[in-house]
Parts: sequence; structure tokens; C-alpha cells
Amino acid sequence: MKGLKPSAALFALTVGSGMLMGSSSLMPFGLGLSLFIPALFIYTYLNHSPILAVVSSALAVITVVLFLKEAAADLVSVLLLGPLYLLLRRFGSSACVVGGALLITAATVLEEQFFGLPPEVKAELSHLASYRFALYFFSSAVFSTFTYGIVNWLVRKLHSVTELHFGFWTVILFTLSAAGTLVGTGTVKTIAINLLIISLALLIVQGTAVFLHFFPRLSGLWKLIVGLTIFIFPPGFFITALVLGLLDQKFNFRKSTNGGKENGSNPS
Repeated sequence: MKGLKPSAALFALTVGSGMLMGSSSLMPFGLGLSLFIPALFIYTYLNHSPILAVVSSALAVITVVLFLKEAAADLVSVLLLGPLYLLLRRFGSSACVVGGALLITAATVLEEQFFGLPPEVKAELSHLASYRFALYFFSSAVFSTFTYGIVNWLVRKLHSVTELHFGFWTVILFTLSAAGTLVGTGTVKTIAINLLIISLALLIVQGTAVFLHFFPRLSGLWKLIVGLTIFIFPPGFFITALVLGLLDQKFNFRKSTNGGKENGSNPS
């Protein structure tokens, strides 16, 4: 039957990710596997059978709910990224990535309100409670970016993640929120810090798109060196992506390497 193999793989990947995400010690592996779920959903939906893609996903969620219901909320939000990317694909990669980030953020907030966060997560966020929603968006934006990038790699029928561009307003938001963080007090400072975290997320995402644009052009040795550097010191990548995101607003690196043509991203 057409599409049976990819739909079976989608079911197995979704259930396996959900089971791993339900274990505190194995959660990072579950999150890593879940990055591929939206890509496999879209691949099955577009190239084989939409019905099988939806049915296998639904059966996988039901299976996880029956055996490990505490992981179901996270799993459903990741699964919904696939249909969301398909829905937003005509609006460009920026809309897809931000839409995905908002979806995962909303799911995290709902999970917190109705089920409570895992004890280890709650302990880490105890001194950052006023900024947790912005931090949710930050982590969700990074997750959505890499998930969408994997979709590009497997499917190649959506706008490339390397086209992502938010516009100069992100620099304005970054500058004003940074100033508010430095000179503000009380509620004003709290709001400014939240906006600063959101602006950092958007700039890092855009910088990541610039990085992914140039990475394939590196030689094999430099790819290995850069990959190992990112693996050993991830904060260095985020700092580099932030700088690239800021500079890209001025120099538009991808336009300059595309013969002066626009990169196809959303307008400013």
C-alpha cells in the first residue's frame, strides 16, 4: 500500500520520542528524535498519503497517552508543527518558524497551567519566574528553527530556512528593550527584560539562517571544525548567531551572495 512504510516510520518515531520524553534522564534524546517528526509527517503527507499521515500520527498520540500521558502535551505540540508549517508555507519561512515557536510556547504554558512543570524544570525556573514566558519563546524559537530546517532537508517543498529574515524592527526592539533593562525599574524593567529575551531569540534565529546559508559552502575540513566547535561550546554558536543576526540587518549577507537578488524572505 502506498505510503505504508513512511507512515509506519512516523508512528514508530512519534511513539519512541514520546516514551523517551516521558523519562527525565532520557528526555534530551526524546527531544532530539522529535525534531524529525514534523519533517516525516510532511514528507508522508505530500509524497504519499495525507490520510495515512494523519491516522498514524493520531494512533501514535493515543498510544503515548495510554502508556505515558505526561508526555502527550509536548508530543502533540511537536506533531502539530507539521500541519502548521503546511498551513503557513505560502507566507514564507519566517512565518513558519515564528508560528511554530508560538505554538510550542502556548503548549508549554498550557502544560504548566493544567499539569504543572517537572520538578527539575520548576527548580531551574524558580528565580526566573517573571521571565519564564519569554524564555519559553526563546527555547521554542530555537527548536522551531531546527525542526523547520530538517523539514527543508527532507522535503524541499517549503521556503528554505536560509531565506528567513525579520526586518530592522528586531534591532529596534533589541535596542529599546536593552535600554529599558539598564535604566528601568520595577515593572518596566521586568517588561523590558522579557522583550529583550524575545528580541534575542529572533536575532539568533535570523543569525542561524545566515549560518546555514554559508555552511554548505565550507570545505569538508572546515565543516568538521565548525561542527565540533558547536558541539563542544554551544554558547559560542548562539553568540555568533546573535552577531550575524544583528549584522545581517545592515549588510544582508545572503542578498550579497545571491548576485544582488532578494533572498525571498518576508519583507521588513
